[in-house]
Amino acid sequence: MSGSSSSDVRQRSNKKTSKGQVKKHDKPAPSSLPPQVSAKAAHDLLTESNIFSFSLKTAFRLFLIMRCASGLYGVIQDCDEVFNYWEPMHYLLEGYGFQTWEYSPKYAIRSWLYIFVYTIVGFFGQLISSTKLQIFYLVRLVMASFCSYAEARLYRTVVEEINPHVGRYLMVGLFFSAGMFHASTAFLPSTFAMYTTMMAFSFILQPPNQMDRTRTYASVFWLVLGGLAWPFSGAIGIPFAIEELVVYGRDTKTDKQGQLQVAVRSTQWRLMRLVRLVEAVVISTLGLGGIMVLVDSAIYQRLTFVPWNIVRYNVFGSDGPDIFGTEPASFYLVNGFLNFNVVFLLALASGMIMLVTAYVDRNRVPGTTWKDAVWPYLLMSFKLAPFYLWLAIFSLQAHKEERFLYVAYPLVALNAAIAIYLVRSLASRGAGYLGADVNVRVYILRYTSLAILVVYSLVSVSRILALITRYHGPMGVYNALWSERTDPLVHSNFLQGAYEENMAVPDLTLCVGKEWYRFPSSFFLPNDVRARFLPSNFDGLLPNAFPEDRTIANVTHTVYMSTNSVDDPPGTPPTESVHEETSYYRGRHYDVLKGMRYHHEGTNDRNQPDPTTLLTDIDQCDFLVDSYFPLHGVDTKEPAYVLDTATWVKSYCEPYLDAAHSKSLARAFWVPGSQGLVWGEYCLLKRNMPDVDQGFVEYTP
Repeated sequence: MSGSSSSDVRQRSNKKTSKGQVKKHDKPAPSSLPPQVSAKAAHDLLTESNIFSFSLKTAFRLFLIMRCASGLYGVIQDCDEVFNYWEPMHYLLEGYGFQTWEYSPKYAIRSWLYIFVYTIVGFFGQLISSTKLQIFYLVRLVMASFCSYAEARLYRTVVEEINPHVGRYLMVGLFFSAGMFHASTAFLPSTFAMYTTMMAFSFILQPPNQMDRTRTYASVFWLVLGGLAWPFSGAIGIPFAIEELVVYGRDTKTDKQGQLQVAVRSTQWRLMRLVRLVEAVVISTLGLGGIMVLVDSAIYQRLTFVPWNIVRYNVFGSDGPDIFGTEPASFYLVNGFLNFNVVFLLALASGMIMLVTAYVDRNRVPGTTWKDAVWPYLLMSFKLAPFYLWLAIFSLQAHKEERFLYVAYPLVALNAAIAIYLVRSLASRGAGYLGADVNVRVYILRYTSLAILVVYSLVSVSRILALITRYHGPMGVYNALWSERTDPLVHSNFLQGAYEENMAVPDLTLCVGKEWYRFPSSFFLPNDVRARFLPSNFDGLLPNAFPEDRTIANVTHTVYMSTNSVDDPPGTPPTESVHEETSYYRGRHYDVLKGMRYHHEGTNDRNQPDPTTLLTDIDQCDFLVDSYFPLHGVDTKEPAYVLDTATWVKSYCEPYLDAAHSKSLARAFWVPGSQGLVWGEYCLLKRNMPDVDQGFVEYTP
């Protein structure tokens, strides 16, 4: 695709007049151009010479800025992220947490190996952190780093293999995307598969090579790795496999001595490619999948291949995921527009734009046959196809969630970047047909893409700010719980200073009712606080708790006490009595296998409620987290606890958007002074005990 802009101008350099004569356009002198556009600048733009691009390190650093912002300020958008991933990791690190039915040995559709990878980060985080809340953000920052590197690798490949302009558009598309903002640091297999997809495409975008196996093996490795985390992501590699078998590609290779080697084209090259592809798939699957089988089988105590269990339940199961809610066919289209706005529309249109370009510019491509003219665009279709394939597969499924689209987010930016490049060329070419001179066409080439990206960036930032400012309440409120410490020590994982040493100090209970699905994980709870669920209108299966191994350790030590009296005369030799004292403390949880292999009797895969997950006696609650929206009606199952001032006192509250009563566009995008927004409040409540100094400051939003 490189050089298309200059070809546009060269194709139109000789234009027939109405009298049949040829009107020659001489190269404009610098004086004929506007002062800010010299002849050299116009030539550089039209020939695409001296195009600036970032190095891998610089691109990584730029991406890291936005991804770290996501890790520190982004909200958790999916309760599945909390209960299926943050909670098991918390259990491994701290000895307690919530267990979902997916981790029951009876069903085993979540891999502990995936949790172990992140737990290693958390373990080292414990060595340098003061509280476990810091570990939560540290793990997010590590995810931000890996995502930034994968994005930088993808960007550099696009610059080197497609076009520097396309690379620039891709970078803007990824950097400002609201979808990438929250997907980049989500603790989800679909996010991990998004990382591996970008790494795989940093090789897939290279041409096939008959002599060098690197592209095949590296692409397959990353695709298999992502597929083991989330097996459905493997579909993204289907176009790559087809391209490997039908496109010969490069037939040269540079050896270690820098000598160019040329392959002799064999009539059996497709068979050789097929063997190489199968070999790469088998080696990667056996190597990576074997590790997963060993780990999960040891934990679940039976032969277990988790990716197959996931596929069997979701594809071949009688109920499958549909029992957890379905969405209309337009769900991903609406979601895509919210997260990518105009870029998503361009990604959808990228295939059509390429077909139009192939027709309009059919004479530009060197060659004498029709095949020569369409072949470059056919090659590019292999790069555009994965996005369409992914969107089609998941749009046909009844059960839809935003996280299912994460794998395709980088492909949205890639398709749109190619579309912007082609639109820019088509606009310049169209202006030439209308008689515009080279100066106008220079401006069109320069500012068409700029206008698109500026609009996209502003709308994207507006969406990001809307999410951060309007839906951050749960994380802020749970974070405020740590200010309830009775001990003056700041760096502690406990609210009660004597909790570890004094076994008589009980656990505190924090209750959530209708807001159970916004619980941000036990990392936001001090270790002497346990979360419990109150009855609400939700009639499905809630997570149960991993069984805790509450070890009580004792230490016996010798105490020396002086028996001298104050009445003894001066110079009396000191005497001592010796006795032993035993102190008790709460030991750390080490027998995690017991909990990892536990099956709660009420656990099921049909989303049927388990009464044992609910706390029916609200008098046992020391704290309560609840939301209050004045325009919502009275509900006996979900009372407005905020208004029960006789029982509860506001410890801390944050404003929270009442999405149901706010205007659609106003709630979706942040605009200064927006009208049509209705607010409620998200509150941490503390039991009202008038005779006790509760030690908190009430906050009025």
